[in-house]
Amino acid sequence: MSEYGFETRREPGTGIEHYWQEVSKMGSEVLAAQQPLLVELAGRMAQTVMQDRRIFIFGTGHSHMMAEEAFFRAGGLAAAVPILSGELMLHENPFLSSRLERTPGLAAPLLDQYQPQEGEMLFIFSNSGVNQLPVEMAIEGRLRGLVVVGVCSHAYASVAPISRIGKRLEDIADYCLDNGGLPGDAVIPVGVTGWRTGATSTILGALLWNCLLSETLLLLNEVGAELPVIASFNMPGADAHNQTVLAKWSQKNPYLRAWYKADLGG
Repeated sequence: MSEYGFETRREPGTGIEHYWQEVSKMGSEVLAAQQPLLVELAGRMAQTVMQDRRIFIFGTGHSHMMAEEAFFRAGGLAAAVPILSGELMLHENPFLSSRLERTPGLAAPLLDQYQPQEGEMLFIFSNSGVNQLPVEMAIEGRLRGLVVVGVCSHAYASVAPISRIGKRLEDIADYCLDNGGLPGDAVIPVGVTGWRTGATSTILGALLWNCLLSETLLLLNEVGAELPVIASFNMPGADAHNQTVLAKWSQKNPYLRAWYKADLGG
């Protein structure tokens, strides 16, 4: 009897090892190939924060997790504003979400809710880089004078059918980062079935974002700028630090504003 409680011809743990090898290799390659671009983007992010401007993050489907990754977590930027809509996530209706991200005309009203200002930044995560709404959001962002950064799989975008817009995210964005993923996202073949498991877009997207975040905050510290970094509330001194940060940025970040007024009496 194997470790699984049933017989198998495969060595236990090979799936775990195979996935780790793939992800670690892809992560290393993605960072090495795009180091100059990441440094440039971190510089733009630092400038944006020093000018008291915001950095918006948007994604549909599973890519919406990147907007949540950027928001209100330990080590995160108070300047990071997620563009969130329940209908575009998966917890309410995944089939509706999939349809809406292919529906035209939604980007403008979504952006209107946040009143973005010229010179602010907009990160758009879209693994395939072709769906209607992310591409439309890039177009809207450019029209409003935002610095638009796309994050997608270049390999996936090169083979995925494009929307009626006729362009891919990388065609519109001012900058576009490659998450290094394979078409279809999953990387581990399951026998001879033709199907694969082990998606990589979330891990690699979070890797890219946190690398940018780390470089941005080190730059801000180096020039003696204020550090609008969220500290874990479980750390000594975090309450006082966070109150100082949120007193300023709750005026600019709508999600922080409601929380700050309710819980900190701002």
